[in-house]
Amino acid sequence: MKILIIGGDAAGMSAASQIRRRERDWDITVLEQGDFTSYSACGIPYFFAGDVAAFEDLVVVTPEEFIEKRKILVKMRHRATRIDPEKKLVEALGPQGETLSFEYDRLMIATGASPILPPWPGMELTGVTALRNLEDTQVVQKLLQRKPKKCVVVGGGYIGLEMVEAFHRLGLKVTLLEKLSGLMGNAEPLVTDGAMAAMKAQGIEVHLETTVQGFSGKEGQLTTVETDQGSFSADLALISLGVKPNAELAKAAAITIGDTGAIMVDRQQRTSDPCIFAAGDCAETHHLVLDRNAYIPLALNANRAGRIAGANISGAEETFPGTLGSAVTKVFDFRIARTGLDAPTLKKEKMPYEEVTIKSSDRADYMKGSGPMWVKIFYHPKGHQILGAWVVGEDDSAGKRCDIIATAISAKLTLGQLADLDLCYAPPFSGVWDPVLQAANKARFSWMSV
Repeated sequence: MKILIIGGDAAGMSAASQIRRRERDWDITVLEQGDFTSYSACGIPYFFAGDVAAFEDLVVVTPEEFIEKRKILVKMRHRATRIDPEKKLVEALGPQGETLSFEYDRLMIATGASPILPPWPGMELTGVTALRNLEDTQVVQKLLQRKPKKCVVVGGGYIGLEMVEAFHRLGLKVTLLEKLSGLMGNAEPLVTDGAMAAMKAQGIEVHLETTVQGFSGKEGQLTTVETDQGSFSADLALISLGVKPNAELAKAAAITIGDTGAIMVDRQQRTSDPCIFAAGDCAETHHLVLDRNAYIPLALNANRAGRIAGANISGAEETFPGTLGSAVTKVFDFRIARTGLDAPTLKKEKMPYEEVTIKSSDRADYMKGSGPMWVKIFYHPKGHQILGAWVVGEDDSAGKRCDIIATAISAKLTLGQLADLDLCYAPPFSGVWDPVLQAANKARFSWMSV
């Protein structure tokens, strides 16, 4: 059996490794257009911040290890250019630009995603860059060697916020520009306000409702970021506006593309062609609360979906369990965690909901170092099904507390059942009533008073 995989990062190599565990004699070939396999893109901001010792530490498994230890043939700097489903053939350009052909019995598409880069004037200037992969990381490293002093980060999402902190720790004067009225995709005020306060305390300029219009420079070097609210001086600009799925290859091969623009797959990761699977940031994924496909490009989703695809390519019938889009990040001393659906999404989907918000402490109030923590939960007004949550504060436990709510949603617990959970208690870790329990109980008391 010939297995061909396009893309050598999380989903692609998870699938390849799963297939090899199950089928020792199958021919597995991976085409990767870049220089790295199985690396931690999520660790890149922390590398720049100094929390990762060396660039090489971001690579989880090297191409050589896949070839020698797992007997998976990885062809680096091979860019797939066309899929022919009828002939079961993939054409690619090799390292020297040569045209190559690869046959397959089963094909896995794991082409990932690309940064959203608007056609702004001045994008070609030295100093203007995005940050998506390790190749981009090397570009930013070279730009930092030029000793920039002023940096503008465009976009207040996960990577944008993390890189604000990283650039600040590198000694740059940092300005954050965000088109929306809130950060993190126009998140709850408690998220935006907390993140902005944390940044302003470090001297970061934050400008909301500010739309970039282009870049200008001198002798090919960036000097200014132009916006509808004026100009900002900068010799480094990082564009962090999110990503779009790399679905062009699949679309050209008449593989069905979903409404999200990503490759449509079923819960076994099969595409509209039964011999072709897809997973990772190029593909849709099943959302547990929406109960339909959505586009949620996150690392764990890619790894989980890749493993499912690999198992099913090998003949199994495993089902992707679904995602909630659970995620956590931090900006300086402020932690932000989320799971499920938020208010803007619930309104867009026209789903009835109510919400409850509490402000508590991350540990017993009398303990030294205790700090504020906010929990906001969205739930259905009738069945009290939990629909989503935000947990924010100054303590690393924000993410783990959000995990409790994610677990409750996955287990289909009601908010009342969440309130009755027997959670751990000791003063260094929480009050007698954990903030998650406080939020759930506050909602329950409101029902009782009706």
